[in-house]
Amino acid sequence: MTTVKKRLTALLLTAALGCAMLSGCGVYQNDEENSATTSGTSTSGEKVLRIYADEPPTLDPQKSNSMINATVGFHVYEGLVRNVNGKIEPAGAKEWKVSDDGLTYTFTLNKDAKWSDGQPVKAEDYVYGLQRLVDPETAAPMAYLVEPIVNAKEITASQKKPEELGVKALDDNTIEIKLTAPTSYFLQILASLLCSPARKDIVEKYGKDYASSPDKMIFNGPFAITDWQHDSSMTLTKNENYWNKDRIKLDKVEETILDDKETALNLYNDDELDYTPVPSSEYAKYPDAKATPTGGVDYVQFNLKCGNKFLENKNFRKALSYGINREEYVKLTSNGTNEPSSRLVLPYVVSSEEDKNYGEAYPYEPYALGGDNNQAKEYLNKALQELNVSDPSQATFKLSYAEGDATRKVVEALQEQWKKNLGISVTLDPVPYATLYDNANAEKFESMYTGWVMDYADPTSYLDLFPTGAGDNRSQYSNTKFDEYMKTADTPTDAKKRMDSLFEAEKVVLDDLPVLPLDVTMQKSLVKDNVKNFEFCDVNTSYSLLDTDIQ
Repeated sequence: MTTVKKRLTALLLTAALGCAMLSGCGVYQNDEENSATTSGTSTSGEKVLRIYADEPPTLDPQKSNSMINATVGFHVYEGLVRNVNGKIEPAGAKEWKVSDDGLTYTFTLNKDAKWSDGQPVKAEDYVYGLQRLVDPETAAPMAYLVEPIVNAKEITASQKKPEELGVKALDDNTIEIKLTAPTSYFLQILASLLCSPARKDIVEKYGKDYASSPDKMIFNGPFAITDWQHDSSMTLTKNENYWNKDRIKLDKVEETILDDKETALNLYNDDELDYTPVPSSEYAKYPDAKATPTGGVDYVQFNLKCGNKFLENKNFRKALSYGINREEYVKLTSNGTNEPSSRLVLPYVVSSEEDKNYGEAYPYEPYALGGDNNQAKEYLNKALQELNVSDPSQATFKLSYAEGDATRKVVEALQEQWKKNLGISVTLDPVPYATLYDNANAEKFESMYTGWVMDYADPTSYLDLFPTGAGDNRSQYSNTKFDEYMKTADTPTDAKKRMDSLFEAEKVVLDDLPVLPLDVTMQKSLVKDNVKNFEFCDVNTSYSLLDTDIQ
């Protein structure tokens, strides 16, 4: 494996939904215990699902790096394979073969696969999509995801041309992909929205406006976007050219785009929505709402080259971590629904031991979940001495967050604990989600409340954020020891040694704290009784509507 990064970023993990198994989905079957009032969602004989949604920052599949983008993309695009219920299933490809050395994948396309305009989906569309992903001119923020492919890393570094990517169309219905080293989770990578095919004629026709509106897009998934009123609404209509259209029961999905989940909850209670997440502030009022893991962790991210001498000091960051009572924090911010955690890798991802997940195979909690004020003050004093500062109140920094009541409650809880336990003043900086998203990519922040949702169930989904110079290394973090452990894990070896190296890498990054983990995130949601097979997911999409029906 080469250095590969996770997944679809979620700058706000509150936008993600999940299920109990972090590698797939869980079907939400309503019953009286976690119920809601049945509403009429069938209009003129059509089955129309009305749901809450966030505004996607982009719907260009190759430029996606948010779970918000991925969730829409999951329903309107389709890659060579799909991750369904934790299993890889045929999608754009009907079958594939892997060479004995694990370096060559040969896919035979589904001849029934078509674009929404009726044209066949060809092997060249997948080749173009992958070449476009790694092309520096695309500026795809998550191009690193396909670094296992031959020459991908060199192309993104402008050392080779996109045409030199180890991907080629053998004919219209066959595509070959060559890897630099065996990668056990490569099919999971191909299930990502980023690896969707792209029609060269459409992309070149609209240029910078590509995917900005439904008339400037083309779809090969189960639905097509037929209306998009930015920051207001989006309509997904069943794609009659989809090769597996008989599987799709819904005729339309009407998305109401809202910044405020409180408003969405009110609409749900007024029978104007069939699905909504429950705001964390309302968790206590809905004890029977469905709670599902999101597949992610929340954390505070530090920019280690932001010019703030306090945040650039390791001992200061360790003081901040010891100065948080995470158990109290989750009670305040999620009514105890989230799980307090001070580690980076989600404990439920797979390990090399079949009977144990990663957390069971490598138990570790580097910072006391209930906080440790003695340790916090000890590290704070070390930091102040190193920085020639005598008064803790002089230690300050700016904490940015996506504006909204729920996130404000979170950052205020952190601000209060740091003030109480360490005497540190933190300036809160609310900004629109899109601004936070842009500032993160441009590394224009001191610290921010954010998080990460995995793309595949492996520790590298999280750890690949931090190698020196990595594409999503927003902290601008660098540690040669960490890089060495990751390089060792990238070298083909036995599974146990690989996982041992990843665990050592996790310990290094948690000692340095470019990010300060807070909790493993959960989401409570409400779905109407007459909505069946609404599947919550934590990989590639927040939920799946492939089998959803209205009865």
